Amino acid sequence: MRRVWAGFGQAVESAAIAAVGLLVCALVLLAVWGIDQGFGGDPLAQWRIAADAWLVGHGVDLTVALGADAVIAVGIEAASRPFAITLAAWGVGLITLWLHWRGGRRLAELPALDAAIAALCGAVAVGTVGLVVAVSAQHPVVSPGVVQAFLLPAAVALIGMAAAIVRAHGHGWLEAAARGLTIEDRWLRAIRAALRAGAAGAVAVLGVGALVLAVGIFARFSEGLLVMESLQVTHVGAGVLLLVQLALAPVAVVWAASWALGPGFMIGTGSQVSPLGTDLGPVPALPLLSAIDPEAAPWMLAVVALPVLAAVVVGALARQTILAGSPERPVHWWELAIAGVGGGVLAGALLGIAAMLASGAIGPGRLDEAGPDAVQVAAWGALEVGAGLLIGLVAGARGPALGAAAPLPLAREGHGSTLREVLGLRTAEAERGAADLDEPGRREPEPPHAAPAGPDGTERGPEDADRDAPTVADRTETQVVEPLDDHAPTGRATAAEPGHPHTADEAEQPPR
Repeated sequence: MRRVWAGFGQAVESAAIAAVGLLVCALVLLAVWGIDQGFGGDPLAQWRIAADAWLVGHGVDLTVALGADAVIAVGIEAASRPFAITLAAWGVGLITLWLHWRGGRRLAELPALDAAIAALCGAVAVGTVGLVVAVSAQHPVVSPGVVQAFLLPAAVALIGMAAAIVRAHGHGWLEAAARGLTIEDRWLRAIRAALRAGAAGAVAVLGVGALVLAVGIFARFSEGLLVMESLQVTHVGAGVLLLVQLALAPVAVVWAASWALGPGFMIGTGSQVSPLGTDLGPVPALPLLSAIDPEAAPWMLAVVALPVLAAVVVGALARQTILAGSPERPVHWWELAIAGVGGGVLAGALLGIAAMLASGAIGPGRLDEAGPDAVQVAAWGALEVGAGLLIGLVAGARGPALGAAAPLPLAREGHGSTLREVLGLRTAEAERGAADLDEPGRREPEPPHAAPAGPDGTERGPEDADRDAPTVADRTETQVVEPLDDHAPTGRATAAEPGHPHTADEAEQPPR
């Protein structure tokens, strides 16, 4: 019964979160409809626009088929054919993700099975809301994908709740996975450092992208105002345009991060925007795009160093926190290598996923391709972040302490730190030697002592010692004879000397 109530409660909460996001989009369109249009026209058209905006914010594709009048107004011949809009405005989806992350922290207090069932119920509830919204927004001109409307919003909600549950349990999931995969405990610290450094490196690169975007908007603010004036929007329309750009802000940050990494991005087939050069064709009239400088300056090549510097800071922090080491367990060189290389690969993968989510079609014709190349972003991100992490991990122990305490130096080469031992390639002789040393009661052989010197001062070898040693016959025939007192009887028999055959009775008689 507890599981049923937990699942039901989470389903209601998730449906309410989805409804709140949808209500925000509907209120914006209601304001435009009421103030600018005086509540004239079809109210269902306003609802469909709000529903499409919410669905696009969760990654759902829209299929557009314009009429003849709309094609003439657009002025693009390719608009006469149906086209798709696949670029997501992830600002709306991030709200859903964040609210479910907050709700997922409460689920972390439940047992693992109960939390999993509740999270699945919440995801199904969000997917159901998306499905209902997509069905109600179907129109011959613009129609959202029904299957995506169920799956993608549900995936966003599920990722938020799962991230909160994993975050609340700390690294217990990593230790459980290591036990399941039979990974030795000595590898866990390096793996944990690689995961943290990789995630932090990807976030640092996105932070560099946000900084580059802010600088571009500030530097070209006047051009953005000119674009806004050319649109001739009302005050309410200006507010709606601002909200649209805020919804597209996560996509713009990923584009700027791709530009800072080097590969850049494109807005339309055949275009390219990167530090090496800018080649643009006609672009949509959006003030946010005015941050793009149409001419690449030579100083822009220096921007490529910013992601590397950000990764160096992340690597230094990782060296001074999780890889600081202790006297009982110092850090080995191979742990730094795993953290640097593994963190770079993870950061590249995360940046590649972000680039894939921030690319798609934004219109007909040549505008069916927009955004960065995910493969190039992943490759360049792994290379630059990995190099920065390695530099930071090595230099973190020598620079100023950024953490609570200064890190300890690396462990000296010895048992468990050579490359052959790390890879498990120890020879059979080394294994037998280690087993003999670990055997209780086993003592190492003592070193041989120096041979004593002979009478002439020369060193005597083992063969001389064997020759001088008494034989078995000498030990049995030779006996020690005590001296006898001629004036006092001994009162006991002694052995007769050779050549003097005295009997025992004669030896006992007193002298005359």
